[in-house]
Amino acid sequence: MTVSPKRHLAKTISYRILSTSVGFITMWLVTDSIEIGAAFSIIELVWKPIQYYIHERVWYKHIKFGVTKIEEPIKPEVRIVESISTASEDVVTTTSPKRLVYTKKTE
Repeated sequence: MTVSPKRHLAKTISYRILSTSVGFITMWLVTDSIEIGAAFSIIELVWKPIQYYIHERVWYKHIKFGVTKIEEPIKPEVRIVESISTASEDVVTTTSPKRLVYTKKTE
């Protein structure tokens, strides 16, 4: 699984729009001053995306809590053969149809 830093950036922007709106309305209602609400929102709008992005990257790169790695199953190699060799080294030649032979990959 790979996650692009662009995904974290997009999440940061959408989160900031919501969070800054809530912060502005809260400060405006608490202080009854639109100027204080606006000043708080501007400071928050600049600083918090930086903080959030760093937080996301630290969690993604260094904190593996709740992440499980799913291993891909080993797929057998598939080949089409004209003849098949048996254990006694007898060769059987086929003209049609061709057979699929599965060989197990070893690690």
